[in-house]
Amino acid sequence: SANHDILIIGWDDSYQAANFTNPPSGNGAFICQNSWGNQFGENGIFYVSYEDARIRETCVSYAVIENTDNYGQIYQSDLCGWVGQIGYGSDTCYFANVYTPTGNETLEAVGFYATDRNTSYEVYVVERFADTSSLVVWEPDVAGSFETAGYYTVPLEETVSLAAGEPFAVLVKITTPDSPYPVAAEYQADEMTQNVTIDDGQGYISNNGYLWTRTEQQYGCNICLK
Repeated sequence: SANHDILIIGWDDSYQAANFTNPPSGNGAFICQNSWGNQFGENGIFYVSYEDARIRETCVSYAVIENTDNYGQIYQSDLCGWVGQIGYGSDTCYFANVYTPTGNETLEAVGFYATDRNTSYEVYVVERFADTSSLVVWEPDVAGSFETAGYYTVPLEETVSLAAGEPFAVLVKITTPDSPYPVAAEYQADEMTQNVTIDDGQGYISNNGYLWTRTEQQYGCNICLK
């Protein structure tokens, strides 16, 4: 099984099958970069046949890469990231996280996962969070859809002013067709995620946007929402 991440940086349709120790049936290879330094392969570059059984099994593509200094602060509790999914057996679900600003700041964007294709969303910002009744809101700050699954940063149509020490909430209504559990969450699932801690989050989930359940207490997980 696959056990290592590599970066595909190109391809060569004419790369000869005979170059491989175990020659495939046809020519052609992905040009890949490894993480083992330039002493490996050709200055860190190597080739993987198009016919390799594993290279297409688990893969991620990056369509947009933003600068690392685009925002001055990030609030998050899902440091591990998407481990599994939760929901109510329906393709539509509401999820929210509560944060406390460390200073007077401006909220500019929200980040979350689409767990499958053709996901639509509505994002709401609650500037003052008191309790779950604060999460009953009506007008989204931004709405849209994603054609493919993945992690997305969604800029707000209008920025939101936040006051130091005043808890605020970000709420997302998400619809992912044919997915009974459309919300990404992190939790302890196996030895790879055994160090995940959930006591750093205040997450909520709802099937209707009115009645909310605390995810850390009920499901033992953090909501993936930044």
